[in-house]
Amino acid sequence: MTDDAVMPVLQNIQANLAALDRKVTALDDKVTTLDRKVSAQGRDLVVVMQDVRMIRATIHDMGETRVTEGEVTVLHEDVNRVQNRLRELEVRVEELEAHRP
Repeated sequence: MTDDAVMPVLQNIQANLAALDRKVTALDDKVTTLDRKVSAQGRDLVVVMQDVRMIRATIHDMGETRVTEGEVTVLHEDVNRVQNRLRELEVRVEELEAHRP
């Protein structure tokens, strides 16, 4: 008679544990995906930082030499490319932070 009362409770606990296991598995999948995205963001950020250093060096060199109009145009294009890439990275980071578990 006691077994009849205990079995439904145990089955309920077992069902709850199974549901919890599914949720943990889903969460683990999300964390794995976020880890991959964050890793990719880190690589992109390194590239942007390298670009910024190169642009700074170029600007420094410009002070020591006469710069042509074409060189200024190329520099503007580089700065615009870096700014656009940085904006893209900021959007990605904001999206990742919004989905943080």
